[in-house]
Formats: sequence, C-alpha cells, structure tokens
Amino acid sequence: MIVTPSKERLIKENFIEYSFENEDYDFIPDFEIFKKLNSSDQYYLAENFNWDDGIDVLNWIIESPKCDSGTACMIFWKAEPDYYAEYNAENIGESDKEVFDLLQKIISKFKSSGFKKNKLKFNLLENGYNSADFDSEYIIWELPNELKKGTSGIIPISLGRIQTMIWMYQRNRRLKKREKRKKARKKNVT
Repeated sequence: MIVTPSKERLIKENFIEYSFENEDYDFIPDFEIFKKLNSSDQYYLAENFNWDDGIDVLNWIIESPKCDSGTACMIFWKAEPDYYAEYNAENIGESDKEVFDLLQKIISKFKSSGFKKNKLKFNLLENGYNSADFDSEYIIWELPNELKKGTSGIIPISLGRIQTMIWMYQRNRRLKKREKRKKARKKNVT
C-alpha cells in the first residue's frame, strides 16, 4: 500500500499544513477532497496530523467506511487516552469533550466490529504506547482486545518514509565502513 507523492502533497497542502497558510482560525478543510483519500492515505494523514488544528478531520477518518482498524487504533493512542480515562460523560470538562467523544466513538466501533478494513498495522510498543498502563474505574473505558494489542498488517509506505529508509541504509553503511577503517588502522598500529 503506497501513498503516492501526489497524494502525499495533496494531504499536506489540504489537511496537514493548511493551518500554517490560513489565518482563518475557523477554517475547516474540504470534505470533498477528503473523500478522495483511500485507507492508506487516511493512515498517512492520521500519522502526520497536527492535533492543534482540531479533530474534525480525525472524526471524518473514523466515520469513513474506508477507515482501517489500524488507523483507528493509531488515532486512539495518539490522543493519549490515559488522561481521558479519568472521566466519564458526566464529569468531562467542556474543553476535553470533543476528544473524549472521539475516543468513545473509536471504542464503540471496535466493539461493534465497525471497521470493515483490517489491513494496516499499528504496533503499540513500537510507537511508544503500552496498554498495560491503561486503567480506568469507568466501564466505558473497557478496551476491546484489538485496541489493547494493536493491529497487524502492513504500514503504508510514502515517499517520505522511503527517503528516510534510504537515508538510514546509507548512514548505516557509512558507519560500518568507518568502523572497518578504524579496526584496520588499529591493527596496523600494533
């Protein structure tokens, strides 16, 4: 599953970097453009989304029939649910209500098998999350296994990810060569 450079650019311009260019604080991205995104594109968007821009776009992703369970799992854990698990619908503050509702929507959809696509991977531990640390006194925060364990599958690849992989490969190769030269010099000195 590949996020093409043109889709990557479209996503950055319309959903990730739009707030840098737009001085209208109430600006909402174009839903018609969003509908053109496939499940891999949505994963890329969720992975790179600036939460300071609000959660309208994240709601669009979760409500989309194209939304993969891996994307939903990523959004759930990136929202730092530990904080919200201290609350229920009666005692949540108004400023936290939108994210609280998004998290509850994700839990509900997982419990009802509402995500029809299950091809994309989100590994909690690889991304710095641990469901063993998640706890709440409220039953509404009882997590389905898929949210606790993460999802299996593949991670969509993008030009940016490919460039990083190439850079890391080249860097590691240079470091290995450097180590060989150091060992050879030490050998020659003794």
